[in-house]
Amino acid sequence: MKTILKFFCFLLPACPGFAKAATPPTQSETRHEFRSDEGGDSKVSTTFATPETNGIETKTRIHRLATTKRSVFDAFSYVNRIPDQSYDEETPEDFAARIFSRLANQEGRILLKAPPGMDRPAYEGFKTFLRYEGAASVGNCAACHTLPDFRDGRSHIVTKAEEAMLTPSLRDSVSRGVDLQKAMKLKLDALHRKQSGDADEISDEYSVMQLSAEDKSNLIAFLKLLDDVSDERFRELILKATVLDTSSDSE
Repeated sequence: MKTILKFFCFLLPACPGFAKAATPPTQSETRHEFRSDEGGDSKVSTTFATPETNGIETKTRIHRLATTKRSVFDAFSYVNRIPDQSYDEETPEDFAARIFSRLANQEGRILLKAPPGMDRPAYEGFKTFLRYEGAASVGNCAACHTLPDFRDGRSHIVTKAEEAMLTPSLRDSVSRGVDLQKAMKLKLDALHRKQSGDADEISDEYSVMQLSAEDKSNLIAFLKLLDDVSDERFRELILKATVLDTSSDSE
């Protein structure tokens, strides 16, 4: 049987139908491979090749990893399967609601996992970052700093008597030397000016914000988790993620 298989495989390259077999498949192509099972019979196995995804998985040794982002937050998103991309025509509010739905699902089953660094204050900061309505802990930050890059590509007025500014990304803020305490103070100042009527020109996204001193601290804790780490460290973050029990919140 082995002799027959070798002879058959020798003939395959000469057949017109197999002329493309030596060409690496593209993302949409299918690779067909001949192999023998334990009984000696030949079988055909079919696999779908995605070069970019396969390359990332090989490099990081993380199954089904497609993103090139490498922060603690991205490890958190990976282990909990948090949506990281809005649908076409999906509003920031609807996208945030979809993420909240996933978080509630994980919390309800006590399956929410947090990698090292994502402690309870940082997690609460993430939810405040997303929240767009309510009487407390409403950051409405995701209205402008949208995932996955934490920017919306648009311009907003964020300071009294100034022109609109392009939304900056919040990723790698620490490594870029951004003073998060100062940045948060400027945001709170804009919030108070907008809501007091002192600066109506400031973007409407500030109108719904409701932030306490604790919310400010939690937001900063979350923002510190947006800096990229090495591939090896990212893998460790995923492997060392532990359950973050929030069940007592509903008691």
